This record gives sequence, structure tokens and C-alpha cells, in this order.
Amino acid sequence: MEETKPVNNKRVVKKPSTSNDKKSPHKDGIFSPVVLTAKQILGDEQLNKIRAKVISLHSDVISSFVDTYDSALGKVIAQQFFVIMDKNKDGKLDEEEIANAFQNLGFDWLKEKQVKGILARADANNDGVVDFTEYLDELPKTLRTNLIKLAKKNGGDLGFLV
Repeated sequence: MEETKPVNNKRVVKKPSTSNDKKSPHKDGIFSPVVLTAKQILGDEQLNKIRAKVISLHSDVISSFVDTYDSALGKVIAQQFFVIMDKNKDGKLDEEEIANAFQNLGFDWLKEKQVKGILARADANNDGVVDFTEYLDELPKTLRTNLIKLAKKNGGDLGFLV
């Protein structure tokens, strides 16, 4: 609710404070007003319990989605994604192809060091690239971890974490 106060015989409208006014580490987003209202009604402790439960359920949904990679449909999708990632069509993924795929998925927190680490972990035969079998072995762990991080980032951007 806005508050008006007379200043030098003029009415000045003062907007209510937002989480950003309090130096909150989280962004305001389209859902911030709903979350802030829920916080006023429920209190921080109850809202945080509900938020934790929703985050846990959402993480379970992401994990279940990732687990479909081992289904018939999941294998087809994983294979098509590999083909899309393999820009030079050599049947292997190099560091640049992997980094580009991560950026296209929105995993912008994965910098060169992290990409090198994922490549090293996936590259079972140490030839500097990831073949399809190595890719399938690494896919669930990397995808699960980073989809959960993406969900947290998007939740923050949308204002769920104010």
C-alpha cells in the first residue's frame, strides 16, 4: 500500500519498501509480491518450511525427469541431443562442444574450469573427448545437478526467494 505525506505543501507518494530496499541478496521478480504477502501472513519460519518442501518436491521432479534417460524415449532424446551437440559430426564431444551445449541449456555458471572437470570425469579412456558411451554414463549426474541449479537460479530471478 502506498503512503502519502505532505512535503512543502505537496503530497509525495512513498512506495512500500521492497526486499531490495533492505539489501536482500535475492532479486525482486514477478512473484515477489505474492511471496512477500505470504511472508507477512505466515511469518518467515512457516514460509521457509513451505519453501523447503516445494524445493524438495521440485528437485524430486527433476530427478525423476533425468531418470527417464534410461527409458526407450529417453535414449532417443539423449542420442538426438548428442547429435545436436556434436557440431563437427565426428561422433565425439570436445570441450568447446560441451561448453556450448551447457550455455545453450542456460548453465551459465559452468565456466572453463568446471567444463574441463566434467570432461575429465566423463572421458573414461582419457583421449580428450567424450564418445557416446561416455556421454551416456555422465549425462544423468551432470544434468540432474545443473537442472537443480538452474531451477534455483530461475526461482531467484522470478522472486520466489525474497
